[in-house]
Amino acid sequence: MNDEKTFNPQLFEYEPARSYRWQVFPRVTVATMTFNRLAHTRKFLESLYLRTHVPFELLVLDNASEDGTREHLRELEQSRSNVRLILNAKNVGLGRGLLQIRDAVDSDLLVFFDNDIEILSNYWLVHLQKAYHAYRLAHADLRVSLGLRMINQEEYGFRFASRMELLPIPAAQNELPRTSFSKYSKDDASEERRLEEEVVIGWTEHLCGGAWSCPVALYKQIEWERHYPKFLGGEDGFFTAECARAGAGVAYVENGPIVRHNDWPYTQEKIELYRRLTQTRAVTDWTLVKQKLWRLLGRRGASS
Repeated sequence: MNDEKTFNPQLFEYEPARSYRWQVFPRVTVATMTFNRLAHTRKFLESLYLRTHVPFELLVLDNASEDGTREHLRELEQSRSNVRLILNAKNVGLGRGLLQIRDAVDSDLLVFFDNDIEILSNYWLVHLQKAYHAYRLAHADLRVSLGLRMINQEEYGFRFASRMELLPIPAAQNELPRTSFSKYSKDDASEERRLEEEVVIGWTEHLCGGAWSCPVALYKQIEWERHYPKFLGGEDGFFTAECARAGAGVAYVENGPIVRHNDWPYTQEKIELYRRLTQTRAVTDWTLVKQKLWRLLGRRGASS
């Protein structure tokens, strides 16, 4: 058997110094938020650096961790040239943390992961760029937020897609490396067909947080200042509604990379933490109460 045909390494090469047809976003920021739970953060960061293979900036916002997380992040910042930290003096919560990330990010694409996510697929960021490339070819714009599949949440029906759409990438509009979007075998007699790919996206009315992406130009329009849930959580629904308000859809990449949510279903420890925070941050967050009052008074003043 021809060894070169059995394994064709050139089909999987990637050159960081050049640009590709599928590289819709030249600069990508991967962001996460931490509050203790160092073991989860370590596993996430290990999988991120192991599976990405293409350039990115890592933006980590820490909400006053006390378990060694901050020390680990500072060590990472010293050892990796692509790390930027935001270290909060207190836990400001997920919603306001996402606001801080919105104001800090200055790249072209934002990819957000919960810190208890583990990335399972190689070249996941190449897949994601190709998904946006396919969307741009089909719709002539990039106003869409795409989520990655969290396989162990699917088991519980926690995420859903109401309609599937097939987005082709013709070989003439594509380049290596091949991905799971490929339609034909790498050994196909027609070399052109080896680069024909198609992306399946699943449109949804509720994009689960945990592993999602958004063009930064769109994310800058998300008004997190208006988000003040009566309970902890609610960021997923708010983000989805804000995308709709901005005239953008939300969808999952159905046939692309997968991730695992390592704290799902939630542990008893996390449930207890949520209970405690419900009685503190979501109820007595005086900063957000003042913010709401100012906005309310401003609207009344404008209408009088």
